[in-house]
Amino acid sequence: MERTIVRCQSGALYSTIWIPMASFKAVRLGDTRLQRCPVHRKWERARRVDPATLSAAVRAAAEQVQDIGIP
Repeated sequence: MERTIVRCQSGALYSTIWIPMASFKAVRLGDTRLQRCPVHRKWERARRVDPATLSAAVRAAAEQVQDIGIP
C-alpha cells in the first residue's frame, strides 16, 4: 500500500497508510486523524502534508519514520 506523509500536532513528520474514508488504526476527525505518533509515542492528531511543500531531504527523512502497519 502507498504511504502518505503526515504531520502530528506537535510537528513531527512521518509516513502512514492513509486510506480515504477508512480508518483501521485511527479515529477520523474530518481532514485529520487521531493516531499514535511513532516519534512522540503518544496519540496525537495527524494531518496529511503535500510532499511538494517539503524539501527532498525532509521528505526522505519523513518516509523513513513509519507508523505501524494495518493489523
